[in-house]
Amino acid sequence: MLEASIIIPTYNSVDQLARALQSIVDGTLNAQLYEIIVVDNGSSDNTKNFVDTFIKLNDANKIRYIYEDVPGLLSGRHRGAKESYSDILVFVDQDICADPNWLSSIVETFNRLPEVHLVGGKCLPKYEKEPPKWLDYFWRYTSDGGRYMDFLSLCDFGDEEKELNHQGIWGLNYSIRKKTLYECGGFNPDSFPPFYQYLQGDGESGLSFKMAEKGYKAYYNPKALVFHEVPAERMTLSYFDKRFFYQGICISYLTIRTAAQTQKHNLLKRSRKLAKKIKTKIEHHISPDAKNNDLFHKSSEFEKDMLVARFRAMEAAGYSFHQQVAKKNPFVMKWILKENYFDYTLPDLNQSS
Repeated sequence: MLEASIIIPTYNSVDQLARALQSIVDGTLNAQLYEIIVVDNGSSDNTKNFVDTFIKLNDANKIRYIYEDVPGLLSGRHRGAKESYSDILVFVDQDICADPNWLSSIVETFNRLPEVHLVGGKCLPKYEKEPPKWLDYFWRYTSDGGRYMDFLSLCDFGDEEKELNHQGIWGLNYSIRKKTLYECGGFNPDSFPPFYQYLQGDGESGLSFKMAEKGYKAYYNPKALVFHEVPAERMTLSYFDKRFFYQGICISYLTIRTAAQTQKHNLLKRSRKLAKKIKTKIEHHISPDAKNNDLFHKSSEFEKDMLVARFRAMEAAGYSFHQQVAKKNPFVMKWILKENYFDYTLPDLNQSS
């Protein structure tokens, strides 16, 4: 039995994928019992040719290329899980670089702590250029000195191992026991191409919520370290506009599902009442008792207020967009309320009420 299956969904980002693969292979030269599964979500660049060549130049028995034509991160993750041969699934994004101790730290943690079902570690930034000053407003701080920026999937919760709130472990560095993934119903919908944006959901957060409800422990090992590439275009106001818009979709998706799970009638009306409560839960999910947890800290009041107004408007627009689509299209509502997404068949876009 392999010790770990590393699953890398990818789409039209061969340069980033090349750096991620090389860092993982370089850091696992002395490891024998692992596999890397590259799941190509319909790329139109030279991803396949690159991976085929990479396999020939490295250990062909440890790296596999799989083509998955259903778009979206959801299908890539679940196809990778289906094809895996290990009891430990290590999900990463195509834009990370792994520390040499990354994989061994993950496997060692699972072996040492059988009660742990989810493992994460540090996700530090690898900026393409000097970040703008306003980006500092988005760092949030925990009561024990850690910090995180969820809009860029960055976190550093210190140098000590610890149990961690499940929502502090994100999909770019997300390791889970395979049996737990299936028992909890797998991932919820995540990133899609813009044409399918109304199918967006809460991704790995939904899976993490389900684990937390079952009392399954999540654990932070700082040595399970990855560096997350942050290109220049992600350090712009327009990028954060899109991130807040998608956050609004996520909140709408989650509130509709929450309303359904409480078996209330009139799901959309119920979801609006839940939205503020859910949104607060999301924003303070890691350390609700943190004393210094202001989203926009150390900034001028004017600039802070302007950015808050701008991005909250985008979040509200995303929420409204998703609510309206769910109201008008019963097939979208059916998608939102699916028990699980293991088949990851997308609704027919030509269907409507």
